[in-house]
Amino acid sequence: MTHRLMATARHRTCKKNRSYTIGIITIPHSLKIKYGSSHIMKSYVDWFERRGIHVIPIPYDTKHHHQLFHMINGLFIPGGETQYIMKINTFIDTISKFVELSLQKNEYFPIWGTCFGFEVVMAIIGGFTKFKRFNGHGLTPIKITPEGKKSRLFGSFSKKYIHYLENHNSTLENHEYGISTIDFLSQLHLKRFFNILATSISDDGKEYVAAIEGKYYPIYGVQWHPERQSSSKPFIDFFISEL
Repeated sequence: MTHRLMATARHRTCKKNRSYTIGIITIPHSLKIKYGSSHIMKSYVDWFERRGIHVIPIPYDTKHHHQLFHMINGLFIPGGETQYIMKINTFIDTISKFVELSLQKNEYFPIWGTCFGFEVVMAIIGGFTKFKRFNGHGLTPIKITPEGKKSRLFGSFSKKYIHYLENHNSTLENHEYGISTIDFLSQLHLKRFFNILATSISDDGKEYVAAIEGKYYPIYGVQWHPERQSSSKPFIDFFISEL
């Protein structure tokens, strides 16, 4: 990967006072749901709109990737049912196209994956799809790695907030799958592209990767759900600053 973060990005906003725009990919419904083909949870939309960010839904089966890419300042990939959605090639292809477009020279296009979205980012960029059982439910602290403390994401946080993340029940977990630190570091593409920023402990005491950041590109992922927490303001503030 040779394109550096300091590359000049094209600005999608035409007016100085215009709100930034985030694209949120829709999540395809399982066969159990009879009406509609996909959805976006309200909590994701609210996370951005409460801060004045305009939200554009990106249909998971869109054929207009280039047009939509140039209408938004970044992409958000929500949570969802891992085992079901990973098998939907149209969804994976759509995310892949946005990732490819974001990696073009002279682009600065931030991407954020939450929970399942975090796993999708690793599947597309690192080719890793064998996620194992890491049940996590409820609030839990995270352990920030040395790379995490020097990262763009956690490096933007105050010492007080870092202390809160590591010493209190600070992150809202709601997942069944994940990736261990050992499995992550054994995948060459993942290790080359991302730094592990934080780890956490599953309900049955196993360590798993909780947060990642692209080394040279503004691609981020967390295994938990900051959009459902009142204590997560530094995370949304950081991602908005990336837009």
